[in-house]
Amino acid sequence: MAKTERFVPAEFLESHIFPALLPGLEDTLRTAKRTERRKRFNPLDHLSAYLYRNNPSGSGREDVKFEDIPFVKEKWSVEPRCPLPLSATLTESEAAAIIQAHYRSYRLRCSNPHVVEFRKWQRRYREEAAAARKMQAWWRSTLRDKGKDCATDKEGTEAGHSTVDSEH
Repeated sequence: MAKTERFVPAEFLESHIFPALLPGLEDTLRTAKRTERRKRFNPLDHLSAYLYRNNPSGSGREDVKFEDIPFVKEKWSVEPRCPLPLSATLTESEAAAIIQAHYRSYRLRCSNPHVVEFRKWQRRYREEAAAARKMQAWWRSTLRDKGKDCATDKEGTEAGHSTVDSEH
């Protein structure tokens, strides 16, 4: 039977955990400082990849990306990660171009009298269509409820359970 080593928690941290973790934390901080401010930087992903690449018991892991780590692939095959939002993936110039295009489109919609008139007509049309849908739904539910009442009355009289007192 192998002899198990006993450590005080503080000694275990200092002798086994910190020598591997502290260089990873330092590299994560350096990378976070270098990363462009608009880009999303996930320090946990970076630290996990660093620890995986620099694990002394693993070889040939120097150039592995986070997405290619086996346990990450396995986890993401079961629970896929949400895609990053555009704000985290666009450069500042791409984001500025999109914002400017939307602003120009907004200005056009507000200033062109033909577009303004069309939007007013479209709003009225949608309101009328919504009112018609509400009225149709109300009629359907009313007719459905009336149908249930009629079916109940027919079933009651057909089964010999008349609501009229037969003695009078």
